[in-house]
Amino acid sequence: MRPIRLLSIPLALLAGLAVAQECVDWDAAPMPDPRYIPIQNGTVYDRSTRLMWKQCPEGAAGVGCTAGEPQTFKLEEAKRRARDWRFAGYADWRLPTQDELRSLLLQRCHGVGIDGVTFPRTPAGRFWTSDPATYYPDSAWTLDFRRGHLGYGTPREAFYVRLVRDAEACSPARPATCLPYSERRLEPHDGREPGAEGGNDQVDP
Repeated sequence: MRPIRLLSIPLALLAGLAVAQECVDWDAAPMPDPRYIPIQNGTVYDRSTRLMWKQCPEGAAGVGCTAGEPQTFKLEEAKRRARDWRFAGYADWRLPTQDELRSLLLQRCHGVGIDGVTFPRTPAGRFWTSDPATYYPDSAWTLDFRRGHLGYGTPREAFYVRLVRDAEACSPARPATCLPYSERRLEPHDGREPGAEGGNDQVDP
C-alpha cells in the first residue's frame, strides 16, 4: 500500500485564508449592524457592550448628523465638553476608553471603518480616548478611524470626539446621572451648547 501524501499548504496561505474569513469587503458589509439600536433622541445603544453612544461626533447634530460639522478639540476642551454636556436626558457623558472606542471599529479586508448608517459622518481621523498615555505627561491615547492604529495626543493637538455613557447608570439608585424633568424639557437635541436654547424650543421628554 502506498503511503498517503498529505497536501502541504504554506502557512502564509493559511493565514491569508483566515484573514479572508474574518474581514469583510465594503460592498458586502452588513449595515446597519443589528447589535446597535438607534434611539430617536440622537443616541445609540450597543447591545454587545451595553454602552450608549452619542450618535453624532461632536460638532455635528440632527437627523443623519447633517447639521454642523465634526469638530476637533484639544484634550482639556474635550474633557470639559464631556463633563459639562447635557444630552438626551443624561448628564454623565464621558470620553470612551481605548477598548470602548475600538469596539466601534469594523474590520475590513483593506483598512478599518465604522457602521456608517448607525454612526453617520464619522471622520476618518483620530479620536480622543480617556486613557492617559503614561509616558507622556498630560496626554492621552487616540484611535485613528482611518487605519485602526492607536497613538497618543499631546495637549497642543486637537482631535475628534465621540461621547459615551454607561447605559444602565441612569436609575433611581443614581439619580444624579439623570437630568430632572424640568431640565430635560429645555434640553437641546440639535447640538447647541447648553444655555443657548430659546423659550420656544422646548423638547418633550
